[in-house]
Amino acid sequence: MIRPMLRRGTLAALLTLVPFFSIPAAGADEDLPPPDKTAGVDLRDPAVIAKGIEIISGTCGGYCHGSEGRGGKAPSLRNRTDLTADMLHTTITFGRKRAGHLMPAWGGALSDEKIWTAVAGIVSLRHADADTPTENQTPAH
Repeated sequence: MIRPMLRRGTLAALLTLVPFFSIPAAGADEDLPPPDKTAGVDLRDPAVIAKGIEIISGTCGGYCHGSEGRGGKAPSLRNRTDLTADMLHTTITFGRKRAGHLMPAWGGALSDEKIWTAVAGIVSLRHADADTPTENQTPAH
Protein backbone atom coordinates (compact mmCIF):
# COMPACT_ATOMS: atom_id res chain seq x y z
CA MET A 1 0.00 0.00 0.00
CA ILE A 2 2.81 2.41 0.76
CA ARG A 3 4.67 1.64 -2.46
CA PRO A 4 1.93 2.80 -4.87
CA MET A 5 1.58 6.03 -2.89
CA LEU A 6 5.31 6.64 -3.14
CA ARG A 7 5.19 6.00 -6.86
CA ARG A 8 2.33 8.44 -7.30
CA GLY A 9 4.19 11.05 -5.26
CA THR A 10 7.35 10.53 -7.26
CA LEU A 11 5.43 10.63 -10.51
CA ALA A 12 3.67 13.83 -9.47
CA ALA A 13 7.00 15.42 -8.57
CA LEU A 14 8.52 14.42 -11.92
CA LEU A 15 5.52 15.70 -13.84
CA THR A 16 5.91 19.13 -12.25
CA LEU A 17 9.45 19.27 -13.63
CA VAL A 18 8.55 18.28 -17.22
CA PRO A 19 7.70 21.82 -18.37
CA PHE A 20 11.17 23.02 -17.38
CA PHE A 21 12.89 20.45 -19.56
CA SER A 22 10.53 20.41 -22.52
CA ILE A 23 10.88 24.07 -23.52
CA PRO A 24 12.54 24.32 -26.95
CA ALA A 25 15.93 25.98 -27.05
CA ALA A 26 15.53 29.71 -27.64
CA GLY A 27 18.65 29.77 -29.79
CA ALA A 28 17.15 27.71 -32.57
CA ASP A 29 15.85 29.53 -35.64
CA GLU A 30 12.86 27.22 -35.57
CA ASP A 31 11.47 29.28 -32.69
CA LEU A 32 11.19 32.42 -34.82
CA PRO A 33 7.57 33.26 -35.55
CA PRO A 34 6.52 33.62 -39.21
CA PRO A 35 5.86 37.06 -40.74
CA ASP A 36 2.08 36.70 -40.32
CA LYS A 37 2.68 36.75 -36.55
CA THR A 38 5.20 39.63 -36.59
CA ALA A 39 3.40 42.52 -38.32
CA GLY A 40 4.66 41.21 -41.67
CA VAL A 41 8.33 41.40 -40.63
CA ASP A 42 10.51 38.43 -41.68
CA LEU A 43 12.89 37.97 -38.76
CA ARG A 44 15.26 35.95 -40.98
CA ASP A 45 15.59 38.55 -43.78
CA PRO A 46 19.15 39.98 -43.88
CA ALA A 47 17.85 43.46 -44.84
CA VAL A 48 15.44 43.45 -41.91
CA ILE A 49 18.21 42.25 -39.58
CA ALA A 50 20.51 45.07 -40.74
CA LYS A 51 17.74 47.63 -40.14
CA GLY A 52 17.10 46.05 -36.73
CA ILE A 53 20.76 46.45 -35.78
CA GLU A 54 20.50 50.12 -36.81
CA ILE A 55 17.43 50.55 -34.59
CA ILE A 56 19.00 48.96 -31.52
CA SER A 57 22.30 50.77 -32.04
CA GLY A 58 20.56 54.13 -32.44
CA THR A 59 17.58 53.87 -30.10
CA CYS A 60 18.98 51.57 -27.42
CA GLY A 61 22.68 51.82 -28.03
CA GLY A 62 24.04 55.10 -26.81
CA TYR A 63 23.06 54.81 -23.19
CA CYS A 64 21.65 51.38 -22.47
CA HIS A 65 22.51 48.31 -24.54
CA GLY A 66 25.52 49.73 -26.37
CA SER A 67 26.48 49.77 -30.03
CA GLU A 68 25.35 46.59 -31.79
CA GLY A 69 23.98 45.31 -28.47
CA ARG A 70 27.39 45.09 -26.79
CA GLY A 71 26.10 46.35 -23.44
CA GLY A 72 26.49 49.54 -21.48
CA LYS A 73 24.32 50.61 -18.57
CA ALA A 74 22.04 47.69 -19.49
CA PRO A 75 23.02 44.09 -20.31
CA SER A 76 24.58 43.03 -23.57
CA LEU A 77 22.13 41.64 -26.10
CA ARG A 78 24.80 39.53 -27.78
CA ASN A 79 24.92 35.76 -27.40
CA ARG A 80 21.60 35.76 -25.50
CA THR A 81 20.08 32.45 -26.54
CA ASP A 82 17.70 32.72 -23.57
CA LEU A 83 15.68 35.54 -25.15
CA THR A 84 12.82 34.43 -27.39
CA ALA A 85 11.41 36.66 -30.12
CA ASP A 86 8.06 36.94 -28.32
CA MET A 87 9.76 37.77 -25.01
CA LEU A 88 11.82 40.51 -26.68
CA HIS A 89 8.75 41.97 -28.41
CA THR A 90 6.81 42.10 -25.13
CA THR A 91 9.71 43.66 -23.22
CA ILE A 92 10.38 46.30 -25.88
CA THR A 93 6.68 47.12 -26.23
CA PHE A 94 5.74 47.33 -22.55
CA GLY A 95 9.09 47.96 -20.85
CA ARG A 96 10.27 46.29 -17.71
CA LYS A 97 11.13 47.05 -14.13
CA ARG A 98 13.29 44.57 -12.31
CA ALA A 99 15.52 44.85 -9.26
CA GLY A 100 15.38 48.63 -9.36
CA HIS A 101 16.29 48.83 -13.06
CA LEU A 102 13.85 50.29 -15.56
CA MET A 103 13.59 49.68 -19.26
CA PRO A 104 11.16 52.15 -20.80
CA ALA A 105 8.25 50.99 -22.91
CA TRP A 106 8.82 51.71 -26.59
CA GLY A 107 5.32 50.67 -27.71
CA GLY A 108 4.12 54.27 -27.91
CA ALA A 109 7.24 55.58 -29.62
CA LEU A 110 7.93 52.81 -32.15
CA SER A 111 5.49 51.10 -34.49
CA ASP A 112 4.90 47.38 -34.08
CA GLU A 113 6.77 46.86 -37.35
CA LYS A 114 9.83 48.71 -36.01
CA ILE A 115 9.70 46.76 -32.75
CA TRP A 116 9.67 43.46 -34.67
CA THR A 117 12.53 44.77 -36.82
CA ALA A 118 14.52 45.49 -33.65
CA VAL A 119 13.69 41.98 -32.45
CA ALA A 120 15.14 40.61 -35.72
CA GLY A 121 18.35 42.50 -35.03
CA ILE A 122 18.60 41.24 -31.45
CA VAL A 123 17.82 37.65 -32.41
CA SER A 124 20.54 37.81 -35.07
CA LEU A 125 23.05 38.49 -32.29
CA ARG A 126 22.36 35.14 -30.58
CA HIS A 127 25.56 33.72 -32.01
CA ALA A 128 27.54 36.91 -32.50
CA ASP A 129 31.29 36.98 -32.82
CA ALA A 130 33.24 37.60 -29.66
CA ASP A 131 32.74 41.13 -28.44
CA THR A 132 35.37 43.59 -29.46
CA PRO A 133 35.61 46.82 -27.52
CA THR A 134 33.95 49.87 -28.99
CA GLU A 135 35.32 53.37 -28.59
CA ASN A 136 33.51 53.77 -25.23
CA GLN A 137 34.64 50.43 -23.80
CA THR A 138 37.99 49.24 -22.58
CA PRO A 139 39.13 45.66 -23.09
CA ALA A 140 38.79 43.32 -20.11
CA HIS A 141 42.07 42.17 -18.58
